[in-house]
Amino acid sequence: MEKFVVSARKYRPKGFDEVVGQSHITTTLKNAIDNNQLAQALLFCGPRGVGKTTCARILARMINEFDESHDGNALNIFELDAASNNSVDDIRNLIDQVRYPPQYGKYKVYIIDEVHMLSTQAFNAFLKTLEEPPSYAIFILAT
Repeated sequence: MEKFVVSARKYRPKGFDEVVGQSHITTTLKNAIDNNQLAQALLFCGPRGVGKTTCARILARMINEFDESHDGNALNIFELDAASNNSVDDIRNLIDQVRYPPQYGKYKVYIIDEVHMLSTQAFNAFLKTLEEPPSYAIFILAT
């Protein structure tokens, strides 16, 4: 008997080639990776359902050269839902994680979803790390 998987997860694109309607974004991101022109932080913004988090996950796997079919959580890819983790303590925990270099791959990638939901105090606590991260950290802010 096959395990039930929600359709949003079952049909989520695994690579940039499968993303529909965002070719201008996926091409730009692929070129940035190919030319080693990655920024320390990326801001993905747009209305609900356009693929911000999906593209962030794909980008995180591609940056570290993880296999496209790899569906599990990698040691170097961290996701934080800022809608429910929006306090200063949550950001301090994130900052503590940033201090350690990656265990596998070149970068530690932090995907902060719904970043607009962070409290003002939490964003101020995060600002210094966001502006001057270690060379191995990349932040993807989705809002």
